[in-house]
Amino acid sequence: MREELVALAKLAEMDDSARDIENELKQIPEHLEELRTGVQTLESMLAQEREQLNVARQLKIEQSGELKERTEGLQRARKKAAQATSAREADAGEREIEANRRAIKEREDELARIGQAIEAKEASLAEREKDFEEAKGVLQSEEESSKTRIAELEVERGKLLNGRDELVVKIPKTVVKRYDRLRTGIPNAVIIIKDGTCSACRMALPPQLGIELQRADALHQCPHCRRIIIHKKVIED
Repeated sequence: MREELVALAKLAEMDDSARDIENELKQIPEHLEELRTGVQTLESMLAQEREQLNVARQLKIEQSGELKERTEGLQRARKKAAQATSAREADAGEREIEANRRAIKEREDELARIGQAIEAKEASLAEREKDFEEAKGVLQSEEESSKTRIAELEVERGKLLNGRDELVVKIPKTVVKRYDRLRTGIPNAVIIIKDGTCSACRMALPPQLGIELQRADALHQCPHCRRIIIHKKVIED
């Protein structure tokens, strides 16, 4: 088991040296995905604001049409009132004039409100379009630089992990599986013990375990942090 433990220690040292690179290789696509999500969110907001602006513009057209109709109606009502031949016709004409005046005032107020809303939405849309273009530019730039960075990291990782496969075949598959499972959850899955303490969790090891570690006839884990522990003498011998 001694040779297997030595191979495992070397494998862990190799993986630990490449851990920062592995983390960066994992973070790059995550960062790009965050940027893409941001761009998609802005694009969706742009589409919604454009639709809202179109609705407001269409409403303005409709209200303008109604205002025109009411203005023409007011002119007809005034003409009708001027041509009244009785008090009854005159009263009816005045009521029609007043109704048109109120309707005209309502349409004018509504058009003013719609106009302000359109101006505000156009300003907001302009800012949103600016943000969208900037976000797209950042994403494109990050995608290009990430390709270069990933290529550099993969070359560097390849150098650090050169010979890893040869070490893996020297270790029992069950041990490799346990090691891989551990290192996905905690850093430094294999610890080299120099004395009676686990250097990872700083907890004292049982004396009998220290003796068994030096024998190097079995795989052991720290009873506290569950990391695989190998005695320094095993590596040096």
